[in-house]
Amino acid sequence: LAISTLLAVTAALVGGGHSPDPSFQEPEIWSLAGITFLIALMGWMPIPLDVAVWHSIWTLERSKQTSHQPSLKESLTDFQIGYAGAAIFAVLFLILGAQVMYGSGESFAATAGAFSQQLIQLFTQSLGEWAFFIIVISAFSTMFSTTFTVIDTYPRVVNHLLAELFPSHKGQRFQRTYPLLLVLLSATSLGFLLLMGDRFRLLIDLATTLSFLVAPGLAWMNYKLITGPHVDAAFQPGKKMRILSVAGLVFLTLFALFYLGVQLASL
Repeated sequence: LAISTLLAVTAALVGGGHSPDPSFQEPEIWSLAGITFLIALMGWMPIPLDVAVWHSIWTLERSKQTSHQPSLKESLTDFQIGYAGAAIFAVLFLILGAQVMYGSGESFAATAGAFSQQLIQLFTQSLGEWAFFIIVISAFSTMFSTTFTVIDTYPRVVNHLLAELFPSHKGQRFQRTYPLLLVLLSATSLGFLLLMGDRFRLLIDLATTLSFLVAPGLAWMNYKLITGPHVDAAFQPGKKMRILSVAGLVFLTLFALFYLGVQLASL
């Protein structure tokens, strides 16, 4: 993923990309459509807010696997590397879009398959047929790694949730439930894709928008947990991080309310 994406971005920058359509009109970002796009973009950029739960569970599972209890510094370093990497990839894909797609005059398809074909076609038209395999490998590795991550983590999260809600679920039952949840959630996801295959863009916009709208609640729960009595004072964030966290929580809340207000005003 890293190699193919870097190659794709480098090729796009060196090749100069495409020449924007002279008739292309830059969309207004503070319109209803623009705000909706911003909300959908921020919902998963660079990664969803519930990654705090994902990473915590992965850390626990890795600790069991290796019999190594990581220190706070090790856990934070691991998280920061992953988060920084995701942010860098987000910027790289933004550059790709700006160089190859922005101002192309294309009306992008709503289905996943057709959109993928358009992306590859635009890329090869801008840079040449030699770039075909670079963008194909980059696109495939992106979706494969994302799918692999989500399929692994959601069953684990649900399994831990069941264990907290029902103490009897812990132990052997906990171990047996994970494979069942893995199959169930995978089948459910596949069902959604089959039902909404021709409205894939709507599905993505809906998922990312909902993710952003629930982000203030998740952020508040994260903050209350990490600063509450369940976490030893030595492991709690310092004053600067608390201020940054509260500022982020306020921003998420105000922007979510702003979006809802714009939607209601448009009715």
